[in-house]
Amino acid sequence: MPEEDPPRDAAPLIAAINPTRTRRWAVMLCFPLFIALASPWWWATTSIVRLPLPVARIAALESQGDPVISTLISLTGNDAAFPKAPAGRADFPTATKLDALATEVIKGVDGMLGRDRPDVRGTRRWDMVTNGPKSASHRVHIEVSESAKADWPLEPYVQTSYGTADVQPGTVVIPIHPSMVSDLNLKRHYKIALVNAIHNLLPSHLPPLANRALAYSPNITLSFVVVNEDAADGAFVDGWDIDGALRDHILPHLEPLAPVFNFSVESQVLYHAPLAFEPTHDEEGWVVDEDGMKMFVSERWTLDSLSTNNPVLKFLLFVPSAQHAPLRLSANATSFLIPQFGSVVLLNPPAEAGAYTLSLDALDRPFKQFTEHLYGLLSLPALFDKLHPCPETVPKGGKTRAQRGLRDPLTVWQLDTILRVRMAENAAEGRKTLGGIVRLVDKIKEMQLGSGVRDKVLGAVRRLEELPDTAQDMSPLNAFVLSRDAVGLANEAFFDPSMMGLLYFPDQHKFAVYTPLFAPIGVSIVVGILREIVNILKRRKAARKTANEKKKVDERLDIGPEAESTGMTTAMDTPAAARLRTANTT
Repeated sequence: MPEEDPPRDAAPLIAAINPTRTRRWAVMLCFPLFIALASPWWWATTSIVRLPLPVARIAALESQGDPVISTLISLTGNDAAFPKAPAGRADFPTATKLDALATEVIKGVDGMLGRDRPDVRGTRRWDMVTNGPKSASHRVHIEVSESAKADWPLEPYVQTSYGTADVQPGTVVIPIHPSMVSDLNLKRHYKIALVNAIHNLLPSHLPPLANRALAYSPNITLSFVVVNEDAADGAFVDGWDIDGALRDHILPHLEPLAPVFNFSVESQVLYHAPLAFEPTHDEEGWVVDEDGMKMFVSERWTLDSLSTNNPVLKFLLFVPSAQHAPLRLSANATSFLIPQFGSVVLLNPPAEAGAYTLSLDALDRPFKQFTEHLYGLLSLPALFDKLHPCPETVPKGGKTRAQRGLRDPLTVWQLDTILRVRMAENAAEGRKTLGGIVRLVDKIKEMQLGSGVRDKVLGAVRRLEELPDTAQDMSPLNAFVLSRDAVGLANEAFFDPSMMGLLYFPDQHKFAVYTPLFAPIGVSIVVGILREIVNILKRRKAARKTANEKKKVDERLDIGPEAESTGMTTAMDTPAAARLRTANTT
């Protein structure tokens, strides 16, 4: 049966419910139009800046070695340190004799290095002149002294500010007794003493950084803490002469390090810091074994520090309670070092109960151990054992530093090695960080690289490229400053917040965020547009079909009454013609 047309009174209702074609297109196109208009703003606000990096220069730096910087040594000596020429022979001036001696010393060291295999052969990192400039920090002086040993071999030492010789502190002194100046082998003994001293003070191979040492940081905090296990149980320390101990034991070693480190010192006293384990008891008292040393410092101890960003080295003077006294380590030692953290020194209190104060004399032994631990934690080189102690003046009514067990301060020779070692460490770290930045930026395409980061990278690259030029300055301090600034800029660039902001937003993350937001709207818009296109095609097809049928009907009607008289089938016999006649009749 043919479908019935809807009632005529339903047409207005259908027209009211269904929006017009123009309105439907306007609603569907407003979303794409909004996206098209907002795209420039979205692109401007979400686009990233990726300035180019000096990739080729950084690659060249990664293959670059550390510069060989020569230190200038000035050789001086007393006129009386050389014998007078016999009668009838020319007597050369002291400067000429020193020049000849310096030449022999250089040849001797080069000969020692030349005997080593090429793969392990070192490099002489110094040069020697006679009567060099007064500004020369490295000096060697031959001193004629009545207090010198009247025997061979000679006993060189490094002059300190407490020494008896009238020379600049830090000078290597070759003392000789007046009775030995006339020896025929005097020049040979001078050469042996100078070669041994200088070759060991300025080694051809830089010592490696120990694993226990703290990585380089320009600012370091030293925290000295008295840790009472339990002030309510037995004797405890409620005060100590920390100012005097720091003045005599620590500061003489920190002041020479001012070009390398910036130290801040703090102290405190804890009255309750119980052990997190139970020591082992034996006939002599309580023992802390190796496992106990690993857990000795408890997290419950309030080892507060005013420093927030600087690394802190903690030196703990532990005073056990009466319950665990006397306390010692398993190897009968009284102290141990904690790598990259600090050290612990055990101090057993007196038998009588109550509070007491540690005097300066009582702090000599603990702070002597703290000083040794400080050398290990900062990887500070020690003077080699062939150097002898510096003769000291005896203070009135007191003891010499040697009698108190105080360590000699750092010398310019040790500082030279420290500067070279830390320069090599910083340069290697700077090159590694710059290479890491290049690889990271190349791997993460969405990472921003603005002018601030690029300027820091360029500054680090420029300083590392200037390192070889410092070899002409004959001072490792300039090279160290360049390497320190280079690694600082490289680290600032690597951890720049502008780079970290987009580090966690790759393309996958963007698709994961935008797809749930725009997919439902986009699907509805696409489906609506497709439906409208289908409806348009259907209406056009229906219109063409109606037009064709009407054309055929018109053609049939134009045939006339001849077709009716002959009984031929005309277009009026078709269903469309029948509907047309019905419509006309109506």
